[in-house]
Amino acid sequence: MAHRRTLLAALSALPFAPWAHAQGVPAAPAAAGRPANPALAKGARAGIHPWMEVGDAVVADVLLDGKVVARLDHQSALPGLKKPPAMVFALHAGMKQLRLRGKATLAGKTSPFDRAWTVRDMAPLSAPLYDQRKSWIDRVAATEGVGSGPAKTSPGSKPAKAALQELEKRMGVPLPDMLKVLEQWDVNFGDSYFLPVAQMSTVTRLLLGEWDYKEKGEDGLGQILTPSVRARYDRSLAVFVEVGDGLGAMAWDPAGVRRGEPSNTWGDAGNPGAQPATPNQGVWYWLHQDSLHKPRLLLDDDYRPKTAEAAFTHVVQRFALSHFDSPQNDGELVVDTANPRSNLLQLHFEEPRKPRLWLRSYDYNYSLY
Repeated sequence: MAHRRTLLAALSALPFAPWAHAQGVPAAPAAAGRPANPALAKGARAGIHPWMEVGDAVVADVLLDGKVVARLDHQSALPGLKKPPAMVFALHAGMKQLRLRGKATLAGKTSPFDRAWTVRDMAPLSAPLYDQRKSWIDRVAATEGVGSGPAKTSPGSKPAKAALQELEKRMGVPLPDMLKVLEQWDVNFGDSYFLPVAQMSTVTRLLLGEWDYKEKGEDGLGQILTPSVRARYDRSLAVFVEVGDGLGAMAWDPAGVRRGEPSNTWGDAGNPGAQPATPNQGVWYWLHQDSLHKPRLLLDDDYRPKTAEAAFTHVVQRFALSHFDSPQNDGELVVDTANPRSNLLQLHFEEPRKPRLWLRSYDYNYSLY
């Protein structure tokens, strides 16, 4: 289906601008209200999330700079990467090496392994985003890879505050307070951007307008979407637009979630589904042209809807910090000791004696965790 990229023309006007089954240490406390020291690893944690076939197992010591800090003992009962880590351990500032030493049982055969990685901490780049002593917009503006500047009102348009009040009246529900940030600021990541308040609308209007979908026909919304997803799009507010390999968006559904509703997060088989949280907070989610019928819910470690600030921060993590988390070679492990959540380290065995361990906290799929 051909889609005109009509919204790209508008971009030129924008300024560039645990859950822990833990063996070793307790799970880290929630990030809310916890002051962050931008360059230190105080309270930093990492969780190991094995990706193994059902029945496969791993038992290993975790060593930081030669010292055993935790023990991993895991047997896979379900396929895929689980949101809860198999174990959690503490990180420390200035660490140089992480080592796993133990045995893996794959397809019934047990083999020893001993693998070490040189650690690179991306905290100097990510710390500004997590400095709770500053406002959200000040933290974002100080994060590399973010374009930000004062919001501009187009000639003939209503002031942003009036536009937000009108939007709230049109939606018929109180809007999240975080939208007030967008009254005053434009925030973008190259071609992807938070929508100016005056341009916000329901997801359905975005799809039928800027994204050129039709109501009827082979590729019409009536054919693509189930009634429940269509109802969600009709009542949801689109807040962020992703322009890349196809079009995507982050939106807010004021109705929230149903208990047990699928999160649609890839790879997390056997999860309990969404759990209702604070009434009237709604739920944030991602949609994309590749999977328009399966919006991906933004849920916290307990599968409850993330707060508006956490959702906005998640955008920055995905579109700014993701540029800095790739290892330079197979012998390097990137961690982020500034992140108030446990680092999501995926463990996978390409061969019994060759474990692979890498950070997945900021990439497309697993940043949803």
